Amino acid sequence: MLDANFRGGGILVINSLRTIIDNCYISHFRSFGIMVQGGRETIIRNSFLGQHITAGASPIEKNFSGVGISLMSNDNAVTDVVIFSAAVGISVSGHANIFTGVHCYNKATGFGGVGIKLQLGGLTQTRIIGCYMDFTAIIAEDPVQLDIVNSLFLGDANIVLKSSQRKIISGVNIVDNMFSGSEKGVDIVQLVGRFGSIDTTVVEKNNARGMRLKSTMARGTVKGNGTTWALDFNPFLLFPNLVQNVQYSFYTSDALFPRHTLRSVAQNKVVIEADTQVSATVAVQVDQSTSFDGGNGFLSEVFAVRNTRAVL
Repeated sequence: MLDANFRGGGILVINSLRTIIDNCYISHFRSFGIMVQGGRETIIRNSFLGQHITAGASPIEKNFSGVGISLMSNDNAVTDVVIFSAAVGISVSGHANIFTGVHCYNKATGFGGVGIKLQLGGLTQTRIIGCYMDFTAIIAEDPVQLDIVNSLFLGDANIVLKSSQRKIISGVNIVDNMFSGSEKGVDIVQLVGRFGSIDTTVVEKNNARGMRLKSTMARGTVKGNGTTWALDFNPFLLFPNLVQNVQYSFYTSDALFPRHTLRSVAQNKVVIEADTQVSATVAVQVDQSTSFDGGNGFLSEVFAVRNTRAVL
């Protein structure tokens, strides 16, 4: 056990190659539990870190400060680590890092805490696999090549994609995760700021209870007798006004053979129109995961959530 006695940090690794930090219990740090500056291939595993010793729901949680692990380095691995109190669980400003089996309940996002903070915008190259974000979020600035898979998000913890200097999202995969919240309408993935370029980003195959699903793919069906069928996918799609691909099927039992076409995808609302009135069922699938270059970009605040008959 390493007790910093609130006088400074815990372990500092500078310009090191192939260092292993194993089976450590680090507490009462003022600044950081573990900091890696420069070098590469540091492995941190089987360890517990916390500024204050607690089993959760601490009465002083709002006052937690410091960083559990600070990685200012490339090519590192953090495996089977618990961070139970700190303002930020893991701060990352290097690329090609991997996190597996990490449990962060350091400070609830509602109190201003962050579980994992990725700050190397434009060259993230980070894999977060099988981790547990316990009331605390993941924040990624201008993420490029980021995988978040097979992880659990509890207590309205979510993933925040934040626009910074580059205003870009590229090569992001957020798939096969579980989210659980308190029915407060928190999105599982949230956009903050203006993005001008979006490329090969996939958010799908996640599940949620008590939180709002967001995806880059959605499906819906609408029935009616008329010449126009419309579906609003805004409540389900991650990006505003960004339908890249549409597939639809047009079913009718009438004797007519109407001509029909995709008329509009503006503002994530798909409109199918026929040349004659007919009773029909229209099934639609939309996809946002392909490339986009938006010029001046868009603001995440333009989401327009309305009632719809579409379902994921």
